[in-house]
Amino acid sequence: AQVFFNSSQSLPGGRWSGIMRDLLGITTALTLAAIVACNVLLTGDASAFVSGFSHGPQLPPTRSPSTGGLAESSAASQTLASGRQALGVKGLIGFGMGFGALLALARGASIARRAEGSGIAVKEKEELAKVAYLQNIPRSVIEQETLEKLLSITPREEWENPPERSYLYAVKTYAEAYGAGKATKIGWWDYIAMKYILPGTDDLETKKSNDDFQKREDLRMAGKVTMEVPVAAGWVDTGALIQWKGKEPFAGDLVQTPVTDGRWSKQYIANMAFYREGLKPWQRGIEIGMAHGYFLIGPFVSLGPLRNTPEAATVGLLCGCAIVGIVSVGGLIFGTTIKPTRFDREGDKPAAGFIEMINWHALGGLGGAGFAHALLTLFGWVHATF
Repeated sequence: AQVFFNSSQSLPGGRWSGIMRDLLGITTALTLAAIVACNVLLTGDASAFVSGFSHGPQLPPTRSPSTGGLAESSAASQTLASGRQALGVKGLIGFGMGFGALLALARGASIARRAEGSGIAVKEKEELAKVAYLQNIPRSVIEQETLEKLLSITPREEWENPPERSYLYAVKTYAEAYGAGKATKIGWWDYIAMKYILPGTDDLETKKSNDDFQKREDLRMAGKVTMEVPVAAGWVDTGALIQWKGKEPFAGDLVQTPVTDGRWSKQYIANMAFYREGLKPWQRGIEIGMAHGYFLIGPFVSLGPLRNTPEAATVGLLCGCAIVGIVSVGGLIFGTTIKPTRFDREGDKPAAGFIEMINWHALGGLGGAGFAHALLTLFGWVHATF
């Protein structure tokens, strides 16, 4: 089926305005007819409506059995007569002229909107005529309503050559392969695949939602993600962007995170004994060893199988010293084979500074474990410390 787009058909506003205009005209005519009928029935002469309410024979007053009824009838007649005199022929003519003017204005506005809509429709047809594959798309490929919505959220410059990741590119692929003068049969498997790839009317988002999604995709492709914080109901966007991708997009070692590349994280890591500037290898080793030896015995004392015995602190000391020894031996093997030169001074053998740091690490680890054991045995701070 050939596809035509008309804004006046897609928007029901012009049709509803025409219905309301006709409704107002008909109801006004009926109202005026009802006024004439009432005037004829009340006066007994239709000429009263033309020449005025003060002429013509009047209906005889209704007599009631009592004097009160006659008074009420006279009061009603006087009220009705005063209403007729206030309205008069001039009032009816003025009402008709005013309503006619309003009706003419409404009709003129409707004609202007219709002319504008037809101009837009002609312009859209001219735009579509420039795109070959949009001229003859079978309904089995995509419905006209879906195609209209898809084109409304797609920039005009992308109609002819849509991006490969867009729905319109899939529509173009199938429209160029199937239709009048092309292939007219499709396999059931290919048809299922086509319906799976192509969107339905409900699958398409609004233009604003589509623009927001495209913005997020562009940021993601540029290596930027929004910074979000977890809350009870999900995640809240902070408005900040994180540049997680480095200059080389396919290099995994250039990935940036707030932990590895944040200012606070860099300062914290730079102040550690292994990276701090101005320290000698033995100073680095003894500081690292004391820190690790001090807390290594804690789990064995508090969680070991002998945690409820008097020997818990001693067993924890032995286990901590054993771990410090194992780590020190592993560091010596690493320095002997890999030979890191980070802490070497001029004239030293390769890995001399690193091996010196490991030796003092062993001494500092034993000292830290012994200090923790002394606190446990002398002061009994088992629960307070661990």
